[in-house]
Amino acid sequence: AAAIQAVQPKSNSEYEVIVYQKISIGYGGTWSNNPWLQEMPDPITKATWDNYICMSPNTAKHKFNAELNGLNQVDANKRVLKVTIANGHSIELPVVVIPGMHDQVIAIATGFGRTEKVGMASANRGKNAFELVDYKGETLSYYNDVTIEETNNFYPIAITQTHMSYEDRPIVREYTLEEFKTNPRALDDSRKEELGAYTSLQWEKNENDDPDAFFDLDGFKEHGTMYPVHEKHGIHWGMSIDLNTCTGCGACTVACQAENNVSVVGKDEVLLNHEMAWIRVDRYFSGNPEDADSIQAVFQPMMCQHCDNAPCENVCPVSATNHSQEGLNQMIYNRCIGTKYCANNCPYKVRRFNWFDYNGADAFADNLYKDGVRDDINDDLTRMVLNPDVTVRSRGVMEKCTFCVQRLQESKLAAKQAGEPLQDGAAKTACQTACPTHAITFGNANDKNSAIHKLRKEEYRERIYYVLEHLHVLPNVNYLSKIRNTNSIVAGTEEDGLYHQHI
Repeated sequence: AAAIQAVQPKSNSEYEVIVYQKISIGYGGTWSNNPWLQEMPDPITKATWDNYICMSPNTAKHKFNAELNGLNQVDANKRVLKVTIANGHSIELPVVVIPGMHDQVIAIATGFGRTEKVGMASANRGKNAFELVDYKGETLSYYNDVTIEETNNFYPIAITQTHMSYEDRPIVREYTLEEFKTNPRALDDSRKEELGAYTSLQWEKNENDDPDAFFDLDGFKEHGTMYPVHEKHGIHWGMSIDLNTCTGCGACTVACQAENNVSVVGKDEVLLNHEMAWIRVDRYFSGNPEDADSIQAVFQPMMCQHCDNAPCENVCPVSATNHSQEGLNQMIYNRCIGTKYCANNCPYKVRRFNWFDYNGADAFADNLYKDGVRDDINDDLTRMVLNPDVTVRSRGVMEKCTFCVQRLQESKLAAKQAGEPLQDGAAKTACQTACPTHAITFGNANDKNSAIHKLRKEEYRERIYYVLEHLHVLPNVNYLSKIRNTNSIVAGTEEDGLYHQHI
């Protein structure tokens, strides 16, 4: 009892600080020297390269006047605050506002504040949050009373996602368990309603203004889409992502980066929205912004959807992006002249443009990093980290997810040498193998024995949907809707105005 009492929180101040471990950097900055992990966005804040003060919207708005003092979510330049604990130790850090935080609690990540540059990672990233750790009895306390003071300073934080909600667009499908039990086909109904609102397509059987006749409902039940389905012979690659099991950890992002020679661009370029990640994990909040307990987060990995009716393909003037017989949206790098038309026409915004020679493919002196992240860009030892099976892209070239086509080719060649058909599971993408919760399923959708075929046709039929399906781009990546094991999403009902409220 005495031990419990010794470590029990005794808050006497208005605010309390919690010092926590950042998922990508580790407890004491174990991995702070790895630029892949420095540039991996935090699952909740989506910030890179620095640590910061996490604060609730209410505190930022009412206590520190967010509108005037640079504490809102969108501004890159964040207001710097001074945080001081009882023993007199203090640090100054910028503020990132996060829904769901308690109004009297702030949080700061450890693992930052190196004073020397080691290897590829830059020095002076963030501050050493261990200054705010104190002794309670014989135990280190990672929560302490603090005082917070405003300063006149601002500091830029490189954040890759600044929109907090999917704003009632058909991007994330989220239901309660009770809703799902009551009507497992509710997803079909909502998709039919949205498609009716967004598209003017009508099928031949629409003779009597029957609302259902807008859609090929028989085809929908069998193929998972309300648009006409054309038979595809041979291999047709497809992917499914389960929103229920995705935790937003970012392992897929780093695995893709390592496998496909995706470059680290540095903080300055991230601030310019020039990050190169082929797969990003979008984070959305739902709930009442005024009630922290109602806030829920959902994570959605987003990569090239390899659309069968891809809008990027028909605008490329040199046919650098085209469609393969296996359903892949391909990039021919030596054809690309960098018009960026494909990126403009992509509704998912998953294409990346090489503004600089990030990996030394051209080795021009003017292409080197501006912030010292990769001063050793042309060093042979450093370049050994690159995967020799994947092309290193040069300046002025567009790139994006390829479903790890090099792995697909390798598995097909192995099957050919063995004189056997390609077996399900022989070809796996990097993101799939790295996912700790097995949220990603990949395979040949035409193979009736494959996991992806069974998932789409049998196992999770009621939960399958496609992002922005009404655009008729026919993506080859489907998602499984988020089913929350609760009687209501957020603390309230739709009538209360809390259901999926935009934040």
